[in-house]
Amino acid sequence: MEKYLAVLKEYHFKITPRRKAVLELFLRQKRYLGPYEIKQMLGKASLEVGLPSIYRILEELEGAGILIKIEHSSRRLYYSLCRKPHIDHHHFVCSKCNRVEEVEFCNFSEISSFIEEKLNAKVQHHSLRIEGLCSQCRRKKSL
Repeated sequence: MEKYLAVLKEYHFKITPRRKAVLELFLRQKRYLGPYEIKQMLGKASLEVGLPSIYRILEELEGAGILIKIEHSSRRLYYSLCRKPHIDHHHFVCSKCNRVEEVEFCNFSEISSFIEEKLNAKVQHHSLRIEGLCSQCRRKKSL
C-alpha cells in the first residue's frame, strides 16, 4: 500500500478515505473490477461513494500508473491494479476468471527501433495486454 500512496503523493493527489478504500479494494483482488462492482463492494464496507466519484478516482489512479484500464470485448471498461507501476512490463488477463498477472518480460526495444527507423517516429509509451486462460482455468478445463 505504501508504494501506491507514495505514487499518489508524487502526482500531488491527497490521500482521501475514498482513494485509500479503492486502493485497498484492488490490493485484495487479483482480477479486474468495473466501476459498478467497486461501488457495490464499497457499499458493503459501509462507504457510500457515487459513481461519478468512482470514475474520477479510477481515472486518477490510471493516470498515475497505479491502475491499468481494460476494455472488455463487451466494450465495458474495467480496471486492475498495476503491481509494477512505472516499470516496463505487460499484463496477462484470463478471459475466463478475469485474473490479471504481471508479465515481467518486455522486448519492445526492437519494435521501437523499427518504428524510429522506418516511420521516423518516436515511441513515448506502449501497452500490451495478453489474453488467454490462466493455469487454474486451464486445469479446470482439462478435468
